[in-house]
Order: sequence, then structure tokens, then C-alpha cells
Amino acid sequence: MRFAAVLLACVTFSGGVASGQARPGLKIVVIEGEGAVNNILFGSAREPIVQVRDENDKPVTGAKVTFTLPDRGPGGTFFGTGKNLSVTTNDQGRATGTGFRHNFIEGHFQIQVTATKGNISDTVNISQNNVLPQTSVPSSDDTNRVVKSEKKFGRGKIIAVVGAAAIIAAVAATRGHDSTTTTTPGTSVTPGTISVGSPR
Repeated sequence: MRFAAVLLACVTFSGGVASGQARPGLKIVVIEGEGAVNNILFGSAREPIVQVRDENDKPVTGAKVTFTLPDRGPGGTFFGTGKNLSVTTNDQGRATGTGFRHNFIEGHFQIQVTATKGNISDTVNISQNNVLPQTSVPSSDDTNRVVKSEKKFGRGKIIAVVGAAAIIAAVAATRGHDSTTTTTPGTSVTPGTISVGSPR
């Protein structure tokens, strides 16, 4: 009699566990957006996309999905205004955080995603990074432009400038010569206008 009672209790307990395992549930699978790097300089952002599945791993249609961004620090907004966006899964069980735009703060952040269908729900976090590429360090091309500046002006112009400087120096030396130097009356040396142009 006691054996029959114990056996009945075991069967009842096992049936309860089995029924508990068969309870419906939701599972959120991240399709796009995990580990995305948002380039602040170019304004590129990756919209998060998830799929909601049931306990049998099949898509759930009509589930409510809410995307939530951080209140402060690195993150962004939806359509430039809101930190939260609620959408409904389509016939493939998918939901997209449409209109997501990153802000201008560098760093790591998470988008919280919650799916609800009836009285069951699930929550996951999608990790992303806002990055501002460093552009202050001169590149090798910039260095070459500085070092090889004579290409910009041309060798001909440089030679012409040097020649003009030599003429000016010669005229200055003539004017500053000793006063005892004799010159033919009525003659004078007048420097003309010196122009420097591109070589012909």
C-alpha cells in the first residue's frame, strides 16, 4: 500500500515537471547590430535587428519589442528624439530598431531589447561602440607635401628669385661705394622694376 502511494507521488511529480518544461516561452536572437562600430566622423550607424522565437525555436508574430538606449553617455536616439522605440514583430518574427542614430560621444554602450507576448517576455542586450577616428596625425602624403614643396613653386621660379636677389645686391653695393669713386658726369645708374615670373 505504501509502495503504491510512493509510486503515485513520483508519477504526479514527474508530470508536474514535464508540464513545467512545456510552458511557452520567448527567446530573442540578435540578427544585426551586435558589436557594431559607429563612425562618428562619417555618421554611420548600425540599426539593431532581432528575431523573436518560441519554445520550439519558431518565429513569433505579433510580439511587442522595445529597444531602449542609455539615458546619458555614449549611445544615440531613434529618429533624433527618443531613447525608446517599440515595434511589433513581422511574420518572420523580426523587429528592427529603425531610425537609430548614434550620438557624438565616444565609448561602449548597450541597447536593451525586450520582447513581450501575452504574459511571457525575454530581454537581451546588444553591445555597440561609438568611435571617432584620429585625423590629427599627419599622414605620409602630408609629410611628402611639406618636404617636397619645391614642386609647388617650380625650380625655374626659385632660380629667378635668386637671380633677382643678386641684382638687387649689386645695385645696393654700387650705391654704397666709396664717395671718392669717379663717375662720368651726367650718367647715373637707376635700378628698374624687377619682376619674377614663370620660366618661358
